[in-house]
Amino acid sequence: MRAAMVAALAAMFGPAAAQAPLRIEDLLSAPQPEQLTAAAAAPTIAWVANERGVRNLWAARAPQFAPRRLTAFDEDDGQLIGSLQFSRDGRWLAYVRGGSADAAGNNSNPTGDPDGQEQAVWVVASDGSGKPQRVAAGRSAMFAPNGDALIVQGRGVGCYALPGASAPGWCKEALIKTRGANAAAEFSPDGKSLAFVSNRGDHAFVGLLDLEKREVRWIGADFNNDANPAFSPDGRRIAFLRTAANKPGDAFDLTKANPFEIWVADADSGSAKRVFRSSETAGGYAQFNGADPLLWSRDGRLIFASEQSGWLHWYAISPEGGAPSPLSRGECEAETVALADDGAFVFSGNCAQIDHRQVFSVDAQGKAQTLLTAKDEIATEPLPLAGGEWIALRHADARRPTAIAVMPRAGGELKRIFPAQLPEQFPLSRLVEPKTIALKAGDGVVSHATVFEPPASFKGKRAALVYVHGGPIRQMLPGWHYSSYYYNDYASNQWLASQGYVVLALNYRDGTGYGQKFRLADKQGPRGASEYQDVLAAHAWLAARGDVDARRIGIYGGSYGGFLTSSALARNSDLFAAGVDRHGVHDWRESAKGGDNSGLWGLKPDELETAYQSSPMSRLAGWRSPVLVVHGDDDRAVKFSQGIDLVERLRERKLPVETLVLPDEDHFFLRYASWLRVHRATGEFFDRQLKPGRGE
Repeated sequence: MRAAMVAALAAMFGPAAAQAPLRIEDLLSAPQPEQLTAAAAAPTIAWVANERGVRNLWAARAPQFAPRRLTAFDEDDGQLIGSLQFSRDGRWLAYVRGGSADAAGNNSNPTGDPDGQEQAVWVVASDGSGKPQRVAAGRSAMFAPNGDALIVQGRGVGCYALPGASAPGWCKEALIKTRGANAAAEFSPDGKSLAFVSNRGDHAFVGLLDLEKREVRWIGADFNNDANPAFSPDGRRIAFLRTAANKPGDAFDLTKANPFEIWVADADSGSAKRVFRSSETAGGYAQFNGADPLLWSRDGRLIFASEQSGWLHWYAISPEGGAPSPLSRGECEAETVALADDGAFVFSGNCAQIDHRQVFSVDAQGKAQTLLTAKDEIATEPLPLAGGEWIALRHADARRPTAIAVMPRAGGELKRIFPAQLPEQFPLSRLVEPKTIALKAGDGVVSHATVFEPPASFKGKRAALVYVHGGPIRQMLPGWHYSSYYYNDYASNQWLASQGYVVLALNYRDGTGYGQKFRLADKQGPRGASEYQDVLAAHAWLAARGDVDARRIGIYGGSYGGFLTSSALARNSDLFAAGVDRHGVHDWRESAKGGDNSGLWGLKPDELETAYQSSPMSRLAGWRSPVLVVHGDDDRAVKFSQGIDLVERLRERKLPVETLVLPDEDHFFLRYASWLRVHRATGEFFDRQLKPGRGE
């Protein structure tokens, strides 16, 4: 009987219709590599693999690159593994397991384990011999150059001996107890000194700790914020970045482009001089986007990030000063970077195809920029390995999910080593290749989008969805994303398209990837919500399609995307029939009080009324469409109270609101089980509200 039914369906709708519907768990069945690191003096790499929420460490060594698992965790417990650090010889791998503590001292615990959780530093032998060993509570680790001790950053800075080793005399559990929030930065090449940053709130100093003498020398102390110290290869000098101190009443504003300076100090005397000052608009995002913004190459040059061209690029400058030389170039952005032993430079960016990511190499003189990977794929985080023969990276495309890969440094065949094969249930052949489009808003701003088309077996008018990412400094790609959060959302967009929706993933103004002017769009967010015009342009594009029912267009997204989702429903329930708002910002006035990431716009008292008028809360009178509001109550990025306020006000107005609350879950949904609940709830909600089908 079942075979006869399948045959009948195939005859009616063609082969695609006879296939079983895609399941979101099939799309998330592949092991997902979340990080990648390499040893400095051994051709060894390590990464974190997330297999349906179970996170473990893996390692591989050239030239065979046979993956081996180093840990044996077996639960979807939401405990992150990160801050991977090799000892210089590659023998030991340090890592941090567990999430950070909240203001009350409770560590991230998304399973609600009654015994609680901790965040601690562990070490394990990279060859797989022996079990992991806990070192101390902490959030980051750094090996001493001789490999016998480990610096652990937690509430303070401490030093601990490695398993089987004797701690050097200077190694103490309370290594730095000076005033301020101290963070270890870098050892001197001879291992006798430790550079650190002491954050004093409205200013910060770079300090140099003489480990044997137990003396601190402050480097060029002044009325500034100093950060990112880097030793010269011979250890005689220290370079660091300097920005202005925080004036009374000032708060961090991610929409400001702040100038920065590069200073170089004598390590013995502490005397410092400025060797470079950027333009007034060159700094900001480049100095806080996660990449180390200042490096000292082995051939004696200072390598730094800047947006002086209007695009995020990297430059080299002599420590004596002079004009900087570009290492990456073009109307594109160089995102993650690494230096090779011979002074050459590798980076990932979008300089060959702006909607994708590629890996490039640049010679030591910065003259030749060579493309190493395909233009229409997603290649990120390249790491030149010791010995100079190989580059390790993360790699994906529209269909193949993210994998650890290796390739010859000179270019050539790329080999995906983990996972080398995809699970049998992964629907590789059924995924679509999203197409990229440009959209022009009513004010003339051009934004970008990727479009996921449903199978041709869905006939007649279709429902459609606008997906809006968070951040807002993010860029959705026409392939599996290198960020775990957006990897999940790429899977969601593919899944929803397979269910019959036309899905448009919008890269609205304020995002990254398209230059500084696009990212610093005027009147964004709490200062006017100008990016909402891009949402309207996305709706208009979908509504103009002959195969889309304009009455059945929905919208969904998380964080900043949640803000735009609720903005769409509050401003234009006549256009958007339903929405799913995940942990969105609903009242910018509450964000201005600080305490989470939504407060990073540096709003001043005279801007609060504009902030309110830019919020969904100010437009509730026009809200009619149904909404699903999703939030984890241990959210450190957007306060849970933002969800409480919106839901209560919608309920007071008798508006159609559904909810999904995830107790103890984080902003980033740390558990696989949580992601499944969110994806399924989203799909079921849109099915109920928009009712896509094969025909009218």
